[in-house]
Amino acid sequence: MKKNIVFDLDGTLLDTLEDIAISANFSLVSLGFEAQECEKYRYFVGEGVSKLFENIFASNPQSPELIQDAVSLFESHYAKQFNQNTTLYEGISKMLTFLQKRGFKMSILSNKPDSFTKMCAMKYLREWKFDLVLGARDGIPRKPDPTAAFEICEHLHVTPEACYYLGDTMIDMQTANRAGMIAVGALWGFREEAELREHGAKYLVKNPSEVIKLLAEV
Repeated sequence: MKKNIVFDLDGTLLDTLEDIAISANFSLVSLGFEAQECEKYRYFVGEGVSKLFENIFASNPQSPELIQDAVSLFESHYAKQFNQNTTLYEGISKMLTFLQKRGFKMSILSNKPDSFTKMCAMKYLREWKFDLVLGARDGIPRKPDPTAAFEICEHLHVTPEACYYLGDTMIDMQTANRAGMIAVGALWGFREEAELREHGAKYLVKNPSEVIKLLAEV
């Protein structure tokens, strides 16, 4: 039975966009650059903090040293205010409670730094049991590389084919497909339906209630 589900974090379980934008803009302004509109961060995020700033500077590439300075400023600032505006998406609480009652093994896999991933899970998601919570870690390739997805499977003693993967970006759909998991695209997150379809979503869900409907018979 496929009673295992892996979640992305930002844009899937939690709406973290504003807090990410605030800390990233703090870094930019501190380094003498202009702040970016919050909505633009929908397309900057998803691949880790270094890539976040590389995406911001895509039209005006900066040195690795400056990128690292931006990352350091971001991480220091975000650690202090990561919970100022972040919330669970509507319907997430009901969805997680349903899955937990149905006996699903739930895990989180994010490209957010591991310490922040665990901080957010502890702050917002401690009501539910997650078997494994993994963020970006040194020495482990980031999504869409499937290494960490395989790590979750090994921890749970299940095959990838027995796992659903719910995420909101092409990175998540690519991760799911490269790992051999069932890719489910969350349309309430940071990206559009076309991106999720193009990158291999097997199912698309408009809201967390549709996840319940999808998995109710599993």
